[in-house]
Amino acid sequence: MFPEALRYPVADRARLDGTAKCLAALLLGGALLRIAASLWPDWALLAPLLLAVGPLAAFLGLVGGVLAGDGFPSVATGTTARLAGRLFGVAAVYLTPAVVTVVGVGYVVATGTIPSALSGVGLATLATVALLVTVVCAYLFPSAAAVSVREGLRAGLRRDALRGTASSSYFLAWVGATVLVVVAWTALATTATRSVAALVALAWSAYAHVAAAALLTEGVGRTKYW
Repeated sequence: MFPEALRYPVADRARLDGTAKCLAALLLGGALLRIAASLWPDWALLAPLLLAVGPLAAFLGLVGGVLAGDGFPSVATGTTARLAGRLFGVAAVYLTPAVVTVVGVGYVVATGTIPSALSGVGLATLATVALLVTVVCAYLFPSAAAVSVREGLRAGLRRDALRGTASSSYFLAWVGATVLVVVAWTALATTATRSVAALVALAWSAYAHVAAAALLTEGVGRTKYW
Protein backbone atom coordinates (compact mmCIF):
# COMPACT_ATOMS: atom_id res chain seq x y z
CA MET A 1 0.00 0.00 0.00
CA PHE A 2 2.74 2.49 0.92
CA PRO A 3 5.12 1.87 -2.02
CA GLU A 4 2.25 2.15 -4.50
CA ALA A 5 1.08 5.42 -2.99
CA LEU A 6 4.61 6.87 -3.05
CA ARG A 7 4.95 5.93 -6.72
CA TYR A 8 1.50 7.22 -7.65
CA PRO A 9 2.43 10.87 -8.42
CA VAL A 10 5.08 9.83 -10.97
CA ALA A 11 3.89 6.35 -11.96
CA ASP A 12 3.10 7.25 -15.59
CA ARG A 13 2.87 10.25 -17.91
CA ALA A 14 -0.76 11.06 -17.03
CA ARG A 15 -0.08 11.05 -13.29
CA LEU A 16 3.15 13.00 -13.71
CA ASP A 17 1.24 15.63 -15.69
CA GLY A 18 -1.43 15.77 -12.99
CA THR A 19 1.19 16.23 -10.27
CA ALA A 20 2.83 18.96 -12.37
CA LYS A 21 -0.55 20.72 -12.60
CA CYS A 22 -0.84 20.54 -8.81
CA LEU A 23 2.59 22.13 -8.52
CA ALA A 24 1.67 24.86 -11.01
CA ALA A 25 -1.51 25.61 -9.06
CA LEU A 26 0.46 25.85 -5.81
CA LEU A 27 3.08 28.09 -7.43
CA LEU A 28 0.47 30.48 -8.80
CA GLY A 29 -1.56 30.48 -5.60
CA GLY A 30 1.54 30.96 -3.45
CA ALA A 31 2.74 33.85 -5.60
CA LEU A 32 -0.61 35.59 -5.32
CA LEU A 33 -0.67 35.09 -1.55
CA ARG A 34 2.83 36.58 -1.28
CA ILE A 35 1.69 39.61 -3.26
CA ALA A 36 -1.30 39.97 -0.95
CA ALA A 37 0.95 39.75 2.11
CA SER A 38 3.23 42.45 0.73
CA LEU A 39 0.22 44.77 0.28
CA TRP A 40 -0.96 44.43 3.89
CA PRO A 41 -2.70 46.45 5.36
CA ASP A 42 -3.80 48.12 2.10
CA TRP A 43 -7.24 47.09 0.82
CA ALA A 44 -5.59 46.34 -2.52
CA LEU A 45 -4.59 42.95 -1.06
CA LEU A 46 -8.15 41.73 -1.73
CA ALA A 47 -7.47 41.55 -5.47
CA PRO A 48 -4.63 38.97 -5.31
CA LEU A 49 -6.44 37.14 -2.51
CA LEU A 50 -9.51 36.68 -4.71
CA LEU A 51 -7.36 35.67 -7.66
CA ALA A 52 -5.61 33.06 -5.48
CA VAL A 53 -8.94 31.26 -4.98
CA GLY A 54 -8.81 29.93 -8.55
CA PRO A 55 -5.48 28.06 -8.46
CA LEU A 56 -6.03 26.85 -4.90
CA ALA A 57 -9.46 25.50 -5.88
CA ALA A 58 -7.84 23.80 -8.88
CA PHE A 59 -5.33 22.16 -6.53
CA LEU A 60 -8.14 20.92 -4.27
CA GLY A 61 -10.04 19.60 -7.27
CA LEU A 62 -7.02 17.73 -8.63
CA VAL A 63 -6.26 16.15 -5.25
CA GLY A 64 -9.97 15.42 -4.84
CA GLY A 65 -9.95 13.43 -8.08
CA VAL A 66 -7.12 11.27 -6.74
CA LEU A 67 -8.94 10.85 -3.42
CA ALA A 68 -12.07 9.77 -5.28
CA GLY A 69 -10.05 7.07 -7.04
CA ASP A 70 -10.73 8.53 -10.48
CA GLY A 71 -7.34 10.11 -11.13
CA PHE A 72 -6.67 13.71 -12.02
CA PRO A 73 -9.57 15.56 -13.67
CA SER A 74 -9.09 18.26 -16.28
CA VAL A 75 -8.31 21.55 -14.60
CA ALA A 76 -10.82 23.98 -16.11
CA THR A 77 -13.95 21.85 -15.76
CA GLY A 78 -17.04 21.71 -13.62
CA THR A 79 -15.85 18.39 -12.21
CA THR A 80 -12.75 20.00 -10.72
CA ALA A 81 -14.79 22.83 -9.23
CA ARG A 82 -17.32 20.37 -7.80
CA LEU A 83 -14.59 18.23 -6.20
CA ALA A 84 -12.94 21.33 -4.74
CA GLY A 85 -16.26 22.50 -3.30
CA ARG A 86 -16.92 19.12 -1.71
CA LEU A 87 -13.46 18.98 -0.15
CA PHE A 88 -13.75 22.52 1.14
CA GLY A 89 -17.22 21.87 2.56
CA VAL A 90 -16.33 18.69 4.43
CA ALA A 91 -13.12 20.33 5.70
CA ALA A 92 -15.12 23.27 7.04
CA VAL A 93 -17.39 20.91 8.97
CA TYR A 94 -14.80 18.51 10.36
CA LEU A 95 -11.85 20.83 10.96
CA THR A 96 -13.63 23.91 12.31
CA PRO A 97 -14.07 22.40 15.82
CA ALA A 98 -10.31 21.81 16.02
CA VAL A 99 -9.51 25.35 14.85
CA VAL A 100 -11.99 26.88 17.29
CA THR A 101 -10.62 24.82 20.17
CA VAL A 102 -6.99 25.70 19.44
CA VAL A 103 -7.80 29.40 19.02
CA GLY A 104 -9.87 29.36 22.22
CA VAL A 105 -7.09 27.73 24.22
CA GLY A 106 -4.57 30.18 22.77
CA TYR A 107 -6.78 33.09 23.74
CA VAL A 108 -7.21 31.82 27.29
CA VAL A 109 -3.46 31.33 27.67
CA ALA A 110 -2.61 34.71 26.13
CA THR A 111 -5.06 36.66 28.28
CA GLY A 112 -4.13 34.87 31.51
CA THR A 113 -7.71 33.92 32.31
CA ILE A 114 -6.61 30.92 34.39
CA PRO A 115 -5.72 31.85 38.02
CA SER A 116 -2.02 31.54 38.77
CA ALA A 117 -2.68 28.94 41.46
CA LEU A 118 -4.22 26.63 38.85
CA SER A 119 -2.11 27.64 35.88
CA GLY A 120 -0.05 24.44 35.72
CA VAL A 121 -2.98 22.01 35.88
CA GLY A 122 -5.25 24.27 33.86
CA LEU A 123 -2.81 24.76 31.03
CA ALA A 124 -2.04 21.05 30.87
CA THR A 125 -5.76 20.23 30.76
CA LEU A 126 -6.50 22.80 28.06
CA ALA A 127 -3.54 21.67 25.97
CA THR A 128 -4.66 18.04 26.27
CA VAL A 129 -8.22 18.89 25.26
CA ALA A 130 -7.01 20.90 22.26
CA LEU A 131 -4.71 18.08 21.18
CA LEU A 132 -7.43 15.42 21.50
CA VAL A 133 -9.99 17.46 19.57
CA THR A 134 -7.45 18.18 16.82
CA VAL A 135 -6.41 14.53 16.49
CA VAL A 136 -10.01 13.28 16.43
CA CYS A 137 -11.07 15.81 13.81
CA ALA A 138 -7.98 15.14 11.68
CA TYR A 139 -8.54 11.38 11.95
CA LEU A 140 -12.18 11.46 10.86
CA PHE A 141 -11.77 14.08 8.13
CA PRO A 142 -10.04 11.96 5.42
CA SER A 143 -12.68 9.22 5.58
CA ALA A 144 -15.49 11.75 5.28
CA ALA A 145 -13.61 13.57 2.50
CA ALA A 146 -13.15 10.36 0.50
CA VAL A 147 -16.87 9.60 0.69
CA SER A 148 -17.74 13.21 -0.10
CA VAL A 149 -15.75 13.41 -3.34
CA ARG A 150 -17.25 10.13 -4.50
CA GLU A 151 -20.87 10.44 -3.45
CA GLY A 152 -21.47 14.09 -2.64
CA LEU A 153 -21.11 16.44 0.32
CA ARG A 154 -24.21 15.17 2.11
CA ALA A 155 -22.92 11.60 2.00
CA GLY A 156 -19.62 12.74 3.48
CA LEU A 157 -21.41 14.35 6.42
CA ARG A 158 -23.41 11.24 7.33
CA ARG A 159 -22.33 8.88 10.08
CA ASP A 160 -21.89 6.05 7.56
CA ALA A 161 -18.95 7.94 6.07
CA LEU A 162 -16.95 7.14 9.22
CA ARG A 163 -17.68 3.42 9.42
CA GLY A 164 -14.26 2.29 8.22
CA THR A 165 -12.21 4.47 10.55
CA ALA A 166 -11.96 1.65 13.11
CA SER A 167 -10.01 -0.59 10.72
CA SER A 168 -6.25 -1.06 10.83
CA SER A 169 -5.97 -0.35 7.08
CA TYR A 170 -7.45 3.10 7.49
CA PHE A 171 -5.34 3.82 10.57
CA LEU A 172 -2.09 2.89 8.81
CA ALA A 173 -3.07 4.90 5.72
CA TRP A 174 -3.96 7.88 7.90
CA VAL A 175 -0.64 7.75 9.75
CA GLY A 176 1.31 7.59 6.51
CA ALA A 177 -0.69 10.39 4.89
CA THR A 178 -0.41 12.55 8.00
CA VAL A 179 3.37 12.21 8.04
CA LEU A 180 3.58 13.21 4.36
CA VAL A 181 1.33 16.24 4.76
CA VAL A 182 2.83 17.46 8.05
CA VAL A 183 6.36 17.25 6.64
CA ALA A 184 5.18 19.18 3.57
CA TRP A 185 3.54 21.92 5.64
CA THR A 186 6.59 22.15 7.90
CA ALA A 187 8.86 22.53 4.89
CA LEU A 188 6.64 25.29 3.50
CA ALA A 189 6.56 27.13 6.83
CA THR A 190 10.35 27.02 7.30
CA THR A 191 11.21 28.08 3.73
CA ALA A 192 8.53 30.73 3.15
CA THR A 193 11.04 33.59 3.03
CA ARG A 194 13.60 31.85 0.81
CA SER A 195 12.68 31.69 -2.87
CA VAL A 196 14.71 28.68 -4.06
CA ALA A 197 14.03 26.60 -0.97
CA ALA A 198 10.37 27.58 -1.14
CA LEU A 199 10.17 26.25 -4.72
CA VAL A 200 11.62 22.93 -3.60
CA ALA A 201 9.18 22.84 -0.68
CA LEU A 202 6.26 23.54 -3.02
CA ALA A 203 7.34 20.72 -5.32
CA TRP A 204 7.53 18.37 -2.34
CA SER A 205 4.15 19.61 -1.12
CA ALA A 206 2.49 18.85 -4.46
CA TYR A 207 4.01 15.36 -4.49
CA ALA A 208 3.19 14.70 -0.82
CA HIS A 209 -0.47 15.71 -1.10
CA VAL A 210 -1.01 13.56 -4.19
CA ALA A 211 0.73 10.59 -2.57
CA ALA A 212 -1.26 11.11 0.65
CA ALA A 213 -4.54 11.21 -1.30
CA ALA A 214 -3.61 8.00 -3.13
CA LEU A 215 -2.68 6.34 0.17
CA LEU A 216 -5.95 7.38 1.82
CA THR A 217 -7.94 6.18 -1.19
CA GLU A 218 -6.37 2.75 -0.83
CA GLY A 219 -6.90 2.73 2.93
CA VAL A 220 -10.56 3.74 2.65
CA GLY A 221 -11.08 1.22 -0.15
CA ARG A 222 -9.96 -1.60 2.12
CA THR A 223 -12.57 -0.70 4.77
CA LYS A 224 -15.67 -1.30 2.62
CA TYR A 225 -16.53 -4.44 4.55
CA TRP A 226 -16.93 -2.43 7.78
